[in-house]
Amino acid sequence: MTESTSSHKKFLFVALIILMVSIFLYLFVNIREYVEFQAYPYNEIFYEDAITVNAEQHGGDFALHLGSPKSMTAKDEQTILIPVGITVGVRFYTDGIMILGTDKFSSKDGKLQSPSEGKLQSGDILLKANGIAMHSHSQLSELISTSTDCITLEIMRDGVLMTTDIHPVVCSDDNRPKIGCWVRDSTQGIGTITYYDPATNRFGALGHGIMDVDTRKLMTVRHGHVMESHIIDVVKGKKGEPGELIGEIKPDNVIGTINKNTTLGLYGDINRDYIRLPKEQFAAARHDQIRQGPAKIFSNIEGDGIKSYDVYIESVNEDADAEKGLVVRITDQGLITRTNGIVQGMSGSPIVQNDKVIGAVTHVFVQNPLRGYGVFIEKMMDEDMVAA
Repeated sequence: MTESTSSHKKFLFVALIILMVSIFLYLFVNIREYVEFQAYPYNEIFYEDAITVNAEQHGGDFALHLGSPKSMTAKDEQTILIPVGITVGVRFYTDGIMILGTDKFSSKDGKLQSPSEGKLQSGDILLKANGIAMHSHSQLSELISTSTDCITLEIMRDGVLMTTDIHPVVCSDDNRPKIGCWVRDSTQGIGTITYYDPATNRFGALGHGIMDVDTRKLMTVRHGHVMESHIIDVVKGKKGEPGELIGEIKPDNVIGTINKNTTLGLYGDINRDYIRLPKEQFAAARHDQIRQGPAKIFSNIEGDGIKSYDVYIESVNEDADAEKGLVVRITDQGLITRTNGIVQGMSGSPIVQNDKVIGAVTHVFVQNPLRGYGVFIEKMMDEDMVAA
């Protein structure tokens, strides 16, 4: 082997090593970036009970975690809002009864029965039974318990109205008729009011919709309330594990009524006699008025009044219709000490920049709780105007 051949092989070996290291570094950086940009809604966890019709209550988790938006006009540029930032209790009842799934039970002859199987599906909204509007699981349970024949159910499935007949079967456990399905009619939890419009008396909160954890469907609202709450503990966020606010809801201190749950948040009306809202007013910004740079979020997370905290807007989506319009990084050392960044329950915290309300915080990055997404305030307001 000549000296030149040996040198050539050494060169190729070194080049191969450099190439392999470069590929590894490229993959590492891009995979890390992909993982970091997986984001959770702040209010992913809501707690309530799921029940099986005519059976014992069964505990179940709720997740919070539509319409075509209309752009703000030049006139809308002067819309005046009050950024709120109050952490509140949320409780609402669904429009109809949500079907979570079907189940089996033993009949009096010892056979397993599932009358609803093949007729009801997870995510169906039960609207009527025998022509009677259904609003609660107890109402449905009572109707089934007193039935001696088949029951005609009117349901909404993926936007299509349909009917189905189900024959209840007497259960051996309690000698009562059942149809064998799990249902849900309400939810509650903690979130943050984003803004209050003094001209219309409307408020927007959360910045993302409340989804049912079992069906992953947006929960429809029949009626509900936002109530005062008291933060009793904070579970700090850390890499891979979003933190959360733990609050005590004060059901007697009602702030407002809820009448919409959309993909961009909860909407409703503030009680006219509620006097504890902040007073400072700001113009609502269009998305093209938002810039990379310093901003502030408002929150009462420390429990002694609303405070502003420093954040940095890292990027602004050029698409005005984007639900994830902003990337926000927490820079306020006091808030970092308190929460380690963004935690569940802060969803809806208003963002203010250059004396304008620009949006609301909505998600936290899984691998970096200092960073998260925000929604444009104009998109959030437009959603209230167009959502059914």
